[in-house]
Amino acid sequence: MARLMSSTELAQRFDEKTDFVLIDVLPKEKFDVEHIPGAVNIPLQTLEEGARSFRKNQRIVVYGETHNDNASNQAADLLERMGFRKVSDFDGGVHAWKQAGYLTEN
Repeated sequence: MARLMSSTELAQRFDEKTDFVLIDVLPKEKFDVEHIPGAVNIPLQTLEEGARSFRKNQRIVVYGETHNDNASNQAADLLERMGFRKVSDFDGGVHAWKQAGYLTEN
């Protein structure tokens, strides 16, 4: 099971310039309105195909819209079933990011 990541930990990874891929698994329409800076959009429905370009030992963080949004949990489970070993689920998604005072972009 993927480990949960807090907004503070995600921000720290950015500050430390940690090498990781941040994946927004929401539909493109939502990503285009607002997303966490540096994120790439690979909607949950296309994640299996989209993730094939990543290395299996690459650190990957997935997120959805809110804590109640199940998309990031499903994405993390899928990636782990595909053999990715360093998967984290950013708990709370875009909503938690903004609640913690961090900016989004569009």
